[in-house]
Amino acid sequence: MKNTVKTVISKYIDITCESTIIVGFSGGWDSMCLLDIMKQLRDEEGFLLIAAHLNHNWRGEESEREKERCREFCEKNDITFVSQTLPEDTKESEAVAREYRYNFFMDCAEEFQADVVLTAHTKSDNAETILYRIIKGTGLNGLEGIRELRELNGVKIIRPILNFTRKDIENYCITHELFPNSDTSNLNTKYARNNIRHNIMPAIKTINSNIENSLITLAEIASGNNKIINELMQTIKDQITLGDKWLTQNFLILNSAMKQHFVYNLLLEYGLDPSYAKIQEIVNFIVENQSSKTGKTLSITSGTWLFTSHKYTYIYLEAGRKKIAEELKIEKEGEYTYADTYKVKITQNTKEIKVFPKSISNKVYVDLSQIGFPLTLRTRKTGDIIQPFGMKGKMKLKKYFINKNIPSHDRDLIPLLCKGNEVLWAVGVGVSEKLRAGNIPTHKIKIEKQV
Repeated sequence: MKNTVKTVISKYIDITCESTIIVGFSGGWDSMCLLDIMKQLRDEEGFLLIAAHLNHNWRGEESEREKERCREFCEKNDITFVSQTLPEDTKESEAVAREYRYNFFMDCAEEFQADVVLTAHTKSDNAETILYRIIKGTGLNGLEGIRELRELNGVKIIRPILNFTRKDIENYCITHELFPNSDTSNLNTKYARNNIRHNIMPAIKTINSNIENSLITLAEIASGNNKIINELMQTIKDQITLGDKWLTQNFLILNSAMKQHFVYNLLLEYGLDPSYAKIQEIVNFIVENQSSKTGKTLSITSGTWLFTSHKYTYIYLEAGRKKIAEELKIEKEGEYTYADTYKVKITQNTKEIKVFPKSISNKVYVDLSQIGFPLTLRTRKTGDIIQPFGMKGKMKLKKYFINKNIPSHDRDLIPLLCKGNEVLWAVGVGVSEKLRAGNIPTHKIKIEKQV
């Protein structure tokens, strides 16, 4: 088993004395087996080995005793032990437990600058997962089961004992005189996976005693088919995306299966739940709002939104999209910083300009002779007006944004160069007629976001 584990890990990272490897360690049979194998490899290679134990705190003193046995095992074997105990009122849910567990692993990886996190999923776990997904309803991606490698927040998560059955693990622990924890909650069939393990799988084995291998074969077939599909979808993606946006009309000409698969992959990219219901909701939303000029938004999670218009469709996160309340007073030419976010540069110009920047540019050549300083850089306020380039009259800024097809969720984020309540330049959108310049503008203004 040790050689197999080393081979699997070596496919994804170089194991050296400089490596830091974290093992998710519950103290149960699977993780005890994996940690013991990694201890042997640590003794050979000299890397830093860390056991990460999350106490879900569902079973009171029993959970605490298990944590202490894990700590004792690590102290005895000179393994760095780190643990976290969840609040007593943590919801007893498999999904909640999984989320807390991986958040804990990511925190450990960041703290110890680890190369990788290892989890002790087995062939039996994989078969049960595939069966669970079939029962719940899944697509081809779900049939792939537990993958040997997953990346989360840039951290590699490897399952190096995925080719071994639960029986193999038990034999290893007995042979090496290991004494794993026996989690009584693993016997509670109110949890779906326990019900599958203790009731459904044994019943299926009366029909097919080799069901685990049959399900793993199904996963391999699904994986092969998915590779073909993903190659095709990458070609399609190149045709319908522009940066991180989709061209809505190009998306709409896809057949229904391609639409669904495209949305499925997008949700995966953002770490979201790619359930069939959510996929269909998104596809329907895009179809229903394909003619919207200014666009419509759909809440996917509490902080994640989908935007669609006749032109573009994309996902955006609410975090980091807050309106800047600060105002910058510009008294004269020079360089300024706005809200620690934008770099502003205003310089006098004496050159003839033959080709002016496009309206969506972050720089403009203007005539400030009639406007003069001071100017203000800020975000929009109630009562803002603008005289659009090429027009004689003024209009409310909101109407101007609507005419320019600016989505409502972007309007508060656009920097505005103003004189009082009159907008002279909406950066990246358009400039006011009041700044119209001849061949030799008086000034060049450039506003760029700092990285």
